[in-house]
Amino acid sequence: MKIHAKRERNGSKPCNPRIADIKAVRVGRQLKTFLEKTPGSRVRQRRSPASFDEILMPAAHFALTQLQRIAPPATEKVLTKSAWDDLHRDLSARLALALTPTLRLQQAAAKAVAHSLPIDHNGERRRAMRGKVSLLETIIEFPDLLETAAQLISAWIDAQRELFARLLRDAAGLRSSFLHARELFRVAHIRAKLSDPHDGARTATMVEFVGDRRVIYKPRPSDREELWFEALRWLNRNGIRASFRVPKMLARRKYVWMEFLRMKGCKNPTAVRLFYFRWGTQAALAQILGATDLHRDNWLALGSQPILVDAELIGDAEPTSSRGRQSLPALLQTGLLPLVSRDRAGFYRGIAPFDATIPKSAPAKCWPRYKRVPQRPSKYVNDLVRGFDAVASIFATPGLARQFFREIMLRATWNRDRRVLLRASAAYARLLRESFEARNMVSPSERWRRLVRECCVSAGSRRIGLAEARALLRCDIPKFTTRRRIVPVPQNELSAAIAELKDSSRLLRRRVLLGTRIHRAKRATGSIR
Repeated sequence: MKIHAKRERNGSKPCNPRIADIKAVRVGRQLKTFLEKTPGSRVRQRRSPASFDEILMPAAHFALTQLQRIAPPATEKVLTKSAWDDLHRDLSARLALALTPTLRLQQAAAKAVAHSLPIDHNGERRRAMRGKVSLLETIIEFPDLLETAAQLISAWIDAQRELFARLLRDAAGLRSSFLHARELFRVAHIRAKLSDPHDGARTATMVEFVGDRRVIYKPRPSDREELWFEALRWLNRNGIRASFRVPKMLARRKYVWMEFLRMKGCKNPTAVRLFYFRWGTQAALAQILGATDLHRDNWLALGSQPILVDAELIGDAEPTSSRGRQSLPALLQTGLLPLVSRDRAGFYRGIAPFDATIPKSAPAKCWPRYKRVPQRPSKYVNDLVRGFDAVASIFATPGLARQFFREIMLRATWNRDRRVLLRASAAYARLLRESFEARNMVSPSERWRRLVRECCVSAGSRRIGLAEARALLRCDIPKFTTRRRIVPVPQNELSAAIAELKDSSRLLRRRVLLGTRIHRAKRATGSIR
């Protein structure tokens, strides 16, 4: 399998790792000049040290000014002041994540120096040192901090500018799909970071229009979601009487606008049972479609409807490149169920939506609620299995299985670029956080050298390690793709997944009950292994 790093914005392949991002270099020079000319970025005597938000404010203001300067002209009429304030807070949070470790060290050093000085009867000399930390002086002392801030700001500006352009271009479609006819096309709020940043600070983003109408922007193709929801419609047409809620979507070639859905509780116990019946049918469908990465954060509980809100890895038969994970039963590859040591596939507990060991103090948000109380999957295991078996009985008819392949698989609009998970997102997040430590900012390109060393030592190849380091240098979570098959799931693999459904039904029951009193009692009597 040939792995590709994501291409750059101009369509070219990623450059040599030592060639600097020209735009980021220019942003870095402009930022330093801005800080030198901004009075508030220099040290002023004050009774208490400045907060990190105050220290970072000049950099966030610089970036927002740059974005406003290059944004499409119509943006000023569409975005309200509160939307710009949201963008300011978003960038401030990103800058804080990257720069605060170094600022904290600098502040601690300033306090230590202040405490070592002799004090006059008014305490003036120590007080003068308390506010000494500023962003300008910190980037002078830690040169790579400027490079990191410039990389982050440059990518963030480009991502927001792209969002604005797409928002304005799709105004007519957004009005007709998500807004009432007389509602103003004005954006009241923008909530970014609904997903990990990929491909230059691009994240899923919630856009709220004046009038409380909301839509989710996803900067990637929607072919997986379209396949998933069309398969659910097919189940309704062929024997599953419980209808499925399908969100509205406005799909474009490289991105999609999706209806915003709010969490909603169940009205009665019957609705909870119906929720888990529907979830059981979707578990079976996930196995049939070769889905992976269906962890708890990818689901939303909307009354009696479980809704998959992120289907990026639908049609992915290999959750990781490790042989051990590929040998898992198809149902365990979906990510819906916890793994145990005998699976030999690593640690996966507290993440799966059907995991009974999730503590009551922190219940999964994807679980349904009745009278504000989360309803755990283990209590409704019979409804889950009943839904699963309902789908299995449909596909037990060879004619229907062939019909599903013709109507869903062969007609699917399929993006051939398939995402591949080479590491867990949590592992990339750890590498990114560690790269922000002050020791990696002491000299130019020190952070890059650290990332190359850490990525290459544990990557499958040096080429992949360098691609990971390039993405992390830009404060992104790395994203890799490979060429996808012509159809989402070939007929032979579809038949194999269908053949596993009977055994998967028993596996579903065992894993949902894993860690419960029922499971421990059965294990004690020897009725399960």
